[in-house]
Amino acid sequence: MFYMSRDELSRYLTEPARLSALIEPMLAHRRELYYDRYRRGRDRTAMMGSSRKKKNAPSEYYIVNMAAGYLGGKAPMYRVSPKANGAAALAELIETVRRYNDDEATFTELIRDYLIKAAAYLYIWQNDENEIAYAPLDAMETAAIYDRSVERNLLAIVRKWEETDADSKVHAVLEVIDDKAIRRWRDNQPTGFALHHWGDVPACAFENPDGLSIFEPAIDSIDGYEQIMTNILSMTQYNDDAKLLLVGYTLPKATIKDENGKDIPNPERKAVEDELLKAKVIAVQDDDGGIEWLLKDVNYDGLESVLKTELEQITMFTGVPNMTDEAFASADNATALGYKLYALDQYSATSDRVFKKGYNRLWELICARVKLRGRGTYDFRDIEITMQRNLPTDRDKSIDRAARMKSSGLFSDETCINESQVEVDAKDELKRRDEEAQREYDAMAARVGEVTEEIGNDGKRSA
Repeated sequence: MFYMSRDELSRYLTEPARLSALIEPMLAHRRELYYDRYRRGRDRTAMMGSSRKKKNAPSEYYIVNMAAGYLGGKAPMYRVSPKANGAAALAELIETVRRYNDDEATFTELIRDYLIKAAAYLYIWQNDENEIAYAPLDAMETAAIYDRSVERNLLAIVRKWEETDADSKVHAVLEVIDDKAIRRWRDNQPTGFALHHWGDVPACAFENPDGLSIFEPAIDSIDGYEQIMTNILSMTQYNDDAKLLLVGYTLPKATIKDENGKDIPNPERKAVEDELLKAKVIAVQDDDGGIEWLLKDVNYDGLESVLKTELEQITMFTGVPNMTDEAFASADNATALGYKLYALDQYSATSDRVFKKGYNRLWELICARVKLRGRGTYDFRDIEITMQRNLPTDRDKSIDRAARMKSSGLFSDETCINESQVEVDAKDELKRRDEEAQREYDAMAARVGEVTEEIGNDGKRSA
């Protein structure tokens, strides 16, 4: 993140090359985190893979996918205060906007960017269909600029990428989105300017306060782990290709002279070596002679102990548990599982605050836009945002707990359905339940009406 005054930003807008140079080191670092560490390749065409010379154990991939599933496996839940002005209409607005933008998929993308690149960005606009839309911006191409106030207000979003024209010439593109307009330069020459009429920067920034990806503190331990694995691989390979040591056995010369007097490999020597390797019995001429493999003694126990230490440090620095740990695998109840995930929960405490703040800004922008369009006045502070965890659950226990919550009379039906962990939309389920109850009531009323008509007003059954 970058800090500057509005006057400083105005000066940078007259010198796009300086602004591009300012954000480039941070964007380059994010590209390195993504391509070199997470993907283990320089570009999208490079395979992760491994070679026999270097043991590739991409812990970053495991760490990110575990944390992303835990933090982003379930989208945030929204609850509108019953005392809010137009509470029902606001709840309907939230549901409409979320469904239109596939909020669950968007949230997952933001979480992954945040974990890998230490930042995520969301852009909001009103499309040609008059719908409010939002989508993630690539953190490898995006940076946020804030003012120097205590509130740390967002001044602008800066984007930087490259484009290739029809002649295969590469052009550098810079885009700045502030609270008034979208400006664009190509090779430092202005190419676009458009007012957006949002009254604020139509974007949200989710940036790690420490500027660190989730696996960055453990990079040294990851490299150490891979180096030890590489050493084990090399030593094992050495023994696979071990030399046969012959004492007291005469072999043809390794080289002979060609017609030009130059040393060349002796084919007779190669033939004898091949025969020795295939032979079931080898006779040694010298009484003191012998035959043995020249091997390297590998102490795997000591290496495995160091490997375990490196792995423990990786899990400690990242907070992501090792799923192959027997103690973790035997966590058969919520308390034990919660203890194993305690370190990841501490990381989540920070990410929750970052994302709740960003999503509060999202709905502040949307409510302001809805008001500007004359479609209602809502207060974004009436929206309660709850971050969820994607945890393995005992569904039977969850349903029993939800039923007890319902019978206690202390919780709403929607809260009880969410607590049950059944994969349904609580609002849709309540709507279907009410519709079924109405159909049953209508059917019963119809049957009662038929019986009443048959008996007649005089109390006598008609013929």
